[in-house]
Amino acid sequence: MRSFIMRYGVLKLLTVIAVVCLSWAIAAAETDGATVETDSGVIEADNEDSEEKSDLSDLEQKMKKRVFVDHNDVPIDTVIRQLAEQVDMDIIISPKVIGNVTVTLTDVPLEEALNNILAVHDCTYVLTNNMMRIITSEEMVAKVEPILTKTYEIVYIDATQVVEALDKFKSARGSVSSIKGTSHIIVTDTESKIREISSLLDKIDRITPQILVEARIYDITSRDKLDLGVQWNAGRRSDTTFDAPVGTNPTFGPRNPFLSSGFNNPTTKTGSSVTGALRLGWLNDSIDIDVLLRAEKEITDAKLLANPRILVLDNETALFDIVTEHPYVERTISEGSITETINFKEVGVKLEVTPHVTRDGMIRLHIVPEFGVFVERVTLATSDVPVVDTRKVDTIALVKDAQTVVLGGMRKKDVSKEINKIPLLGDIPILGRLFRFEGEDTSITAASHII
Repeated sequence: MRSFIMRYGVLKLLTVIAVVCLSWAIAAAETDGATVETDSGVIEADNEDSEEKSDLSDLEQKMKKRVFVDHNDVPIDTVIRQLAEQVDMDIIISPKVIGNVTVTLTDVPLEEALNNILAVHDCTYVLTNNMMRIITSEEMVAKVEPILTKTYEIVYIDATQVVEALDKFKSARGSVSSIKGTSHIIVTDTESKIREISSLLDKIDRITPQILVEARIYDITSRDKLDLGVQWNAGRRSDTTFDAPVGTNPTFGPRNPFLSSGFNNPTTKTGSSVTGALRLGWLNDSIDIDVLLRAEKEITDAKLLANPRILVLDNETALFDIVTEHPYVERTISEGSITETINFKEVGVKLEVTPHVTRDGMIRLHIVPEFGVFVERVTLATSDVPVVDTRKVDTIALVKDAQTVVLGGMRKKDVSKEINKIPLLGDIPILGRLFRFEGEDTSITAASHII
């Protein structure tokens, strides 16, 4: 009996202890969320962590508030500001967030409205402290993406030109520079931009094709000399004759042309052969009259001035000149003093060729031939300036490899006319042609280019 009473007492004691411990635990838990009362009033039991949680909770509550919007082709920043005003939220919008919006939303949560509007313009939002920032997706990636630095060696192209091109290609956080005296460039940018720049350099830093351009430059002089007229010979058959050109008196001095003493050279009806002439004659026992009807044409052929072979890089310009420099003095008067400068004007043949190899293997030629001929010197003020007759062609041709391009037509024509006649007789209408001899000398100079 005594043993039972002792067991019961121990069990009761343990129960009391357990109840007391449980009461202490409940009291401690309630104290964490309770307030402390002082003489001055009630003070919240709070700390910095609880303040941040409270702010974030406030933003989340604002993001769940329902909004409405109805706009047609309105700037996106205007729409976002209107939504923020409806929920009383502070916002910051990046300058890169641009574009117009056409939207109609009624009674939808702010979070859902922003997600749909910003997604169309590749933008997003970030909640920080007690405000919202609207930025582009590119800015979001750049903010979290690490910055890398890489050095490239440029082999085939100019490193300076590469730096100028990449300076427009890099991101706002990146930089591009070159090492003076070397062909290396240094690029600092985000990891994604570094990959894009590497891919770009692999495509552009390659061996530049070379084109062998062969040109033949001809100087063609075509001389047309046309002589039309009547030439008279007269004389005694058994003695002498007089042979003189049209327009001159067949006597030298006061002689009678039909006397033996009036003729100089012997003649026959056959005479000497003249190219392009038809000879007619009249003969009796004492007088021999020989008439020469002449039509003559002379042509001079071409000559090769130069045959250059030029090896030029793709998209580069090859120049070839055959020129003569004509000096002239240029005078400048300033404040009473005269300054003389000797300048030179180039006259001759110039050829400029710029080839480009297309993707299908064709060759695009930009050809600029120029042909200049010195004419004369003219006096301007106190200087003799050369006058140059210039002909220039600027053209583009698409040819196959080893195909020939011919350029011509840059011609200069000089015409001189000569008339010999017998005074008075040569001026008689119609019949005067029997006593007149006309000659025309035409000289045509042309530069032809065969490429």
